[in-house]
Amino acid sequence: MVKYGRLTNGGDVLFGKSPAQRHPQVRVRCAAFPTDKTDDAYRDFKNFEGPLVSVLDDVFAFIRRNTSSGSVFAPKSLMREDRGLYPDEALREGLVNAFAHRDYADFRGGVVVQVFPRRVEIWNAGSLPDGVTPDDLIRGQISILRNPDIAHVLYLQGFMEKLGRGGVLIDHACKEQGLPAPEWRSDARGVTLIFRAPEVTPEVQRVTKALTQELSRQELQQALALKDPDHLRMAYLRPALDSGLVEMTLPDKPNSRSQRYRLTAQGKQWLASQGKKP
Repeated sequence: MVKYGRLTNGGDVLFGKSPAQRHPQVRVRCAAFPTDKTDDAYRDFKNFEGPLVSVLDDVFAFIRRNTSSGSVFAPKSLMREDRGLYPDEALREGLVNAFAHRDYADFRGGVVVQVFPRRVEIWNAGSLPDGVTPDDLIRGQISILRNPDIAHVLYLQGFMEKLGRGGVLIDHACKEQGLPAPEWRSDARGVTLIFRAPEVTPEVQRVTKALTQELSRQELQQALALKDPDHLRMAYLRPALDSGLVEMTLPDKPNSRSQRYRLTAQGKQWLASQGKKP
């Protein structure tokens, strides 16, 4: 990381105080959208810059706060465990992959993270090395490193697998949590990793079936026979809202006493497809 008493470019990216002043392409742009399409309406938007590891943590936190989470009981345990919609280890591995394999030589490049209600996309500049395909990533058959020094430091700090097994770990973590297999796409501009949410969770199914009419949060809690309002919010309401099947009657005033919840047109269609009348 140091040559002739000065940080190398890789060392600057990893440890420099303000590397974006010298390497503008290290900035990471993150956006969370209220629908499944990109537009000018953001639910959350942030640009991150700084030493690589701190930016990595900031971007991970951005994804977690903009995706739903719920509480589950681990097997053979009485302790409740908070779990994000997407497995933490898969998100971290996907981000590390983007940071380690991006093309830092292109000043127009970077990393872009987009969070939608039903998916998360992580894009990094730089196409896959010659001869490497998205299927190779899934099978863990890639050992070509675009930035070997950066990758080595991340490996030493325990952030990444040096044997190119990141794709395998991501795929396994998603399947273990019941998610669709992650999708890799590559073109001349860059590589995109897409995480997709499950179609409709059992909790969301219960919410949609309970909303035969507009209900307040308290009424919905009673209809679902739930005792913990926080559990209702995190495991039921927020995923239902993120799914696009349920909406607030007062979306601009989420904490209003008059707030109620109802099915969207998409929610009514889904319910009808289950043989239920909204």
